[in-house]
Amino acid sequence: MKDWNGLGAALRNADPSPAARAKVLNWLQRKVVGGAEYFVVYAYMRELWNVGTTTQLEVARRAAGTMALYAYALISIDGAKCQDQTAPGNRMTQLLSLNPSTFSFVKSQPAETRAEMIDMAIAAEKHTSSARRDDDLICRGGLEEYKAALEGGTQTEVPNSTGHFGKTFQVAPPADWKPKFAPPEVYRPKQEIARNAMREALLKLIQ
Repeated sequence: MKDWNGLGAALRNADPSPAARAKVLNWLQRKVVGGAEYFVVYAYMRELWNVGTTTQLEVARRAAGTMALYAYALISIDGAKCQDQTAPGNRMTQLLSLNPSTFSFVKSQPAETRAEMIDMAIAAEKHTSSARRDDDLICRGGLEEYKAALEGGTQTEVPNSTGHFGKTFQVAPPADWKPKFAPPEVYRPKQEIARNAMREALLKLIQ
């Protein structure tokens, strides 16, 4: 498993100057074009959205919207590799629930612009398909990981959210736990089904 927490912290704590953020954007873009994992795509989307909302730069917000659609496609298509099929659904819920402004922006665009964004997201998925590898993050967060955490993981007490009483614990699976992936003969047909249905799925998502 890659250190996504470490990468996320590095991105959050990076130099906030415009020149430094531009370097971060360029680095993320190169990684995404090269077939980077979902986490990097998500980080690129968020960075673009932050730039677009801070500077009111429309092109950055549209790029963020396109990356949001691409992220949706990645979960749908590469999630077919997960042996635990409850995991991609949880990741999809996070994508949609944590980025309502981005998806609302996409929905607010003219029909022609929405169609162009879908075209670009689908083209990006096609371009990176041969370079992408098994994505452990997409396949985490499902019932299998939760079961592993309860059976042999660690429990850490965390502060309660407002209005809750008693103790709250966060459970984590054993440090060496990794999600399992289905064999190619199982996931490839599912990927093709998802890929062929992607345009319709994205149109429905942002209508």
